[in-house]
Amino acid sequence: MRILGEKVRQFRKRKGMSQKELAEGICTQATISLIEKKSKIPSMKIMMKICNRLGIRLSEVIIENDDQLYRTFKKIDLLIRHTKLEEAQEVFKKIRPKQLRSNSDKKQYYYYEGYLQLVLNDNADEAIFNFGMLLNQFVKSSHDMFAILATLGTGLAYERKQSYDKAEIFVKQAVATLHTMDAQAMPIGDDDYLQNEILIYASAAQLYAKINFPEEALELIDLALKKAQDSQSLYLLDRLYAQKAANEVVLNNVQSAHDHYYVAYALSLVTHNEPLTQKIIKEMAEYHIAPLKVANEA
Repeated sequence: MRILGEKVRQFRKRKGMSQKELAEGICTQATISLIEKKSKIPSMKIMMKICNRLGIRLSEVIIENDDQLYRTFKKIDLLIRHTKLEEAQEVFKKIRPKQLRSNSDKKQYYYYEGYLQLVLNDNADEAIFNFGMLLNQFVKSSHDMFAILATLGTGLAYERKQSYDKAEIFVKQAVATLHTMDAQAMPIGDDDYLQNEILIYASAAQLYAKINFPEEALELIDLALKKAQDSQSLYLLDRLYAQKAANEVVLNNVQSAHDHYYVAYALSLVTHNEPLTQKIIKEMAEYHIAPLKVANEA
């Protein structure tokens, strides 16, 4: 069993509470400090009272599964975020079913299985099955990031099958739930949540662009850009600016498209995203936008 001290701190900050206020009547301020900085577990009775005061579930800050599985899922997530999908699949294959003890384990397992089937193996039906397993058997609340990701994934799988009406239903549901979580100031606010939020908006925008709703796509892209910029995050920033430019071309906003393609191109070089760099070069040529000149040593 392990406590996520940093998450306790994030939940406390989200509530606008000091360590002293959180500790009052439950434990000492020093105990809260040890939880947050050293991930030291006090008695379960104290932890339950702390979680009640923060308005969160114990399972949100306590990991009951073994550290090895936790590290494996984190590694898969990191590889996926860096688009190293073949490596992610090799790591995923090492997970043994008997390791999956908690609902959290099973949600992550079926999400990553579905994601890799869809994005790496181009198997939309298998992806829909795995996302469905997650949503139907292991989700207790719609306000669950893996539920939102699986809902989005189902929509993108239907897009792959060219079932655009179904795709739009699932993607809209994912975005609406995410909006609700933000509006209710759900106690999240960590880097993983932020990156998932940006990914959901970017992916939903991609679908809207494909079904010829560029204005809706731009709204979601601008939301994602604001999240990224407010948090000083580079995550997907190159892709977002490229998507923004492509939608502006459709809307005949030529100068804005020109400017945003340049930003996307420069960011893709910074992030070493070669596939996106080449995609941007190709699109700029198609739309007769002069390529950005970059010195070789850059």
